[in-house]
Formats: sequence, C-alpha cells, structure tokens
Amino acid sequence: MDWDFLRSCDYKTRETLLRGDLTGEKCKVLDKYGLTSNSRLYWEKIQEKYPTQEYFSHKLARKSTVIGMIFHIHRLCFAKVKYFENNWDDYEPCKYIWDQGGFVNCELYDMEAIRQKATGIVIDLRDLARIKWLRDFHAMCTHLEQKKEEAVAA
Repeated sequence: MDWDFLRSCDYKTRETLLRGDLTGEKCKVLDKYGLTSNSRLYWEKIQEKYPTQEYFSHKLARKSTVIGMIFHIHRLCFAKVKYFENNWDDYEPCKYIWDQGGFVNCELYDMEAIRQKATGIVIDLRDLARIKWLRDFHAMCTHLEQKKEEAVAA
C-alpha cells in the first residue's frame, strides 16, 4: 500500500482502499463500533457531543485478529488478547439479549461477552477490562482452567 497516497487522498477514497485491505469480518467490527479512518490512517470514532477517539492504526487492524481488534477497542491488554486467541477453541462469542432470556451465541465481530463452552461461564468484556493486574488475570485464567477440567471430568 502507498501510505503517503492514502494520507493525502480524500476521505471516501481512503476509506474504500483501507476497507478493501481488511477482511469482511474486520470491516463488520469497524461498522459495529462506527469507526472511520482519518488522514493519519487510524480508525476513530466521531461523535457529535464527544471528543473524537482514536482506537488503533490501520497497520494494527491489518495484522491483528478480529479478537485482537475487539479487545483493543475495549482497552484489553496484550496478555488477555493472547490468552483468548490461544484458547479460543474453549470459548464462544455471545451477547446479552434480554428478550431471548440472557446471553445468546453471536458472530465473533458482534460479541460483547465470552462463554466458556465446557462450563457455561460468561465473561463480559467490560468485566475483563476491569482486571488491571496481571496476577489477577492469571488467577482468573487458572480458575477457568480448573472449572473446565472439573466439567470435562464430570
């Protein structure tokens, strides 16, 4: 990609070219969160009554997974991204829908929570973001692994 050209071209052209460089599911993430590109080649959210917020560069969007993009939007650290990417077979994306009785499975780009398949334990991404210390995150991972082993053994 010609980064200098992209920085200098008009919004519509830049947006089309950058989106064409990403997978369809990554574009769905951009759409869900209302992200648009800026002249610095960052994906940002513009809201009328709030300051514009940059989330990540296009280079990060290219090299990251969909999980990585969503976790970055929710300000989750690299350790959390790596843990869930490496153990994703044990989890499934879900979101809360009140009129369907709670958490339901959804497409990856649309997830708001993660459910451990073996146990049904649901981890809301907002709760995951509240974990600030690595030792607390490791404790959570150990707990999840232990519960999974117990469920598989039963």
